[in-house]
Amino acid sequence: MTAKIIIGASADETRMGLVENGKLMEYLVERTAEQHLVGSIFKGRVCNVVRGIQAAFVDLGLEQNAFLYLGEAMDVTEGQSIIVQISKDARGTKGPTATRELTLPGRYAVLLPQADYVGISRKITDKSEKERLNKIYNQVRPKGMGVVVRTAASGVSEELLAQDVAELAAAWRVLEARQRVAKAPCLLRRELDLPIRIVRDYLRPGLEEIVIDDLVTYKRVEELLLQLPQAKNIRLTLYQGLEDIFTYNQQQEAVAGISDKRVPLPSGGYLVIDYTEAMTVIDVNSGKFSGRENLEETIMQINREAASEIARQLRLRDIGGIIVVDFIDMHTEEHKKEILNVLHNALAGDKMHPKVQDITVLNLVEITRKKSRQNLSSVLYAPCPVCDGSGRVQSRETLALEVKRRLRVLLKRRGSAKSLLIVANPWLAQWLLAKDIRAWERELACTLKVESDPSLHVESFMILDNTGVDK
Repeated sequence: MTAKIIIGASADETRMGLVENGKLMEYLVERTAEQHLVGSIFKGRVCNVVRGIQAAFVDLGLEQNAFLYLGEAMDVTEGQSIIVQISKDARGTKGPTATRELTLPGRYAVLLPQADYVGISRKITDKSEKERLNKIYNQVRPKGMGVVVRTAASGVSEELLAQDVAELAAAWRVLEARQRVAKAPCLLRRELDLPIRIVRDYLRPGLEEIVIDDLVTYKRVEELLLQLPQAKNIRLTLYQGLEDIFTYNQQQEAVAGISDKRVPLPSGGYLVIDYTEAMTVIDVNSGKFSGRENLEETIMQINREAASEIARQLRLRDIGGIIVVDFIDMHTEEHKKEILNVLHNALAGDKMHPKVQDITVLNLVEITRKKSRQNLSSVLYAPCPVCDGSGRVQSRETLALEVKRRLRVLLKRRGSAKSLLIVANPWLAQWLLAKDIRAWERELACTLKVESDPSLHVESFMILDNTGVDK
């Protein structure tokens, strides 16, 4: 697998795309005006403890208080100062989620100041390398602290690994000293900005090139790569063209398609991706594809393509929480097991480590995926001001019948005007003129005039009499 990272940086926002084998697999956006706080450490003040849900709400000096799950350890009291780390950004009306299990990520390892063990990335599979790393980190980690060894540590010299841990331990001592004198609520340590986190978190075998369109960001990344021996073969490119960097790298279409509800599959089938408050639902459809062999093989071809594309879409759209997939019905356990294997393999490269449940008798598969940042959709898009996010408005037939009902009520009133003006959005007004208005005049024994007003919502209308008084 060959991979390339594209970074578009400006004063207003930073965009990152991870391209694997020519296909856009991940896309991240961080805006300067919006705070990304995951990984940042605060000294907060407990505002209230809610024993019914075993949780507390902590004032961090932000717009919204953070939610802190306590579990059985209900050992905090209102007004107490505590150190917490943000594990999920604020989302909509919900404040950020915090944890007391602090971590300090480095280039090769993550320091766990409150633990006392060595954990090694599951992606390091070589037994002798795992033993080497386990031995080194048990020697270099601070007494009473734990470390989780990152994939990037594989093959790195003991000297560099020890230096990385020493830097993390020094950062922890600074943080401890700061929190002793700081007054809650306050920020103790901010997580690194997106370009540096990308290099730290996405450095992996197969990464061939990093392309950046901003000179300052380019210099910072260049400085970091020079410190990493495993990055010596990575080509760092400064893009200075006039086109947008994603357009130049032929990824603009993929970026634009992130919002699409319908996702095509190679065979002609397609996915439909829908978001609800509680979960994301993905439906697999055959479309116009009829296959060349028997029905079961046609179904399997579409489901195989769907399983691979679903794994990509979860990463690309950064979909978290509960995902339910409705595959086309399969009738043998062998076929169901095959699709689950395709899905597992396709999800193997996902940093969020999704969990796939068994397939049900209705061919439904439940996937859970960690959610730490705001959903990409909520960063890039706002609810439609016309439909208020529902994705639909009342049909013109429905609205016309409502207008007609209101007319009947008005015309039954004693002394009501028999000449009325209907003012509506052009979308409805044009339809009324073309379809119903003359027939209504005969049926209701009145004179009707229709006028357009583009300022009206598509579902709004007014009925006025000849004096212009709103009825």
